[in-house]
Amino acid sequence: MRYTEKDIRNIPLTEFMDALGEKPVKSFEDMKLYYAPQRDDPEPMLVVNTSTNKWYDHATDQTGDIIDLAALKMNPMLYMNPRDFILKYMNEYEQGKELSATARRPQQPTIIDLDIKKVKLTDFMKALGQEHPVAADGSLRIYKAPYDSKQEPTMVVNIDTNQWRDTKSGAYGGIYDLAYELTGSCNMSELNRYIAAQMSAIRKVEVRQEPEVSKPKRGMRL
Repeated sequence: MRYTEKDIRNIPLTEFMDALGEKPVKSFEDMKLYYAPQRDDPEPMLVVNTSTNKWYDHATDQTGDIIDLAALKMNPMLYMNPRDFILKYMNEYEQGKELSATARRPQQPTIIDLDIKKVKLTDFMKALGQEHPVAADGSLRIYKAPYDSKQEPTMVVNIDTNQWRDTKSGAYGGIYDLAYELTGSCNMSELNRYIAAQMSAIRKVEVRQEPEVSKPKRGMRL
């Protein structure tokens, strides 16, 4: 899962605390007691009400929601908007959970008849439905960001380096980074399949599972 701004109000505070590395010290009914993540207190002072998704700080008498807590926790030198802080920590937390789950799950090899690392980002954008860029300047091509709900023209592709950068969010990278922005998945097999599926819209791409090889049965020794 990849969180966006519209998801923030629905994120459980307990999940956000997990993402910040905080675990409840005590639980009673709908209340969970934590050490305040914005301070180094000797005693747990922050209470999260799981039914209202609000928090209360016994040390300061402050209360609020996830955005208020993020505003207290974030470094104002690094973040201007607490929503950006929330999305960074929650998406990194989800990515970590996905990596852990992937490591535990056996993967059946997938064979894709496509050298993904050589796919031009301009071709990938065509496959995503943007036949032409919004504008061009030398080796730069400007597109509507396909991962942004507002579809603003903030994505810039350098055709010389085959890299992209978003002028609004600062996100950048190659085709796998773009696929991550679109899917929220950090599983390489899933990203390969996603890219191949999109590219099949403009060229023939074969995707198949590698057949399992049966292990020979051991004979009984007499």
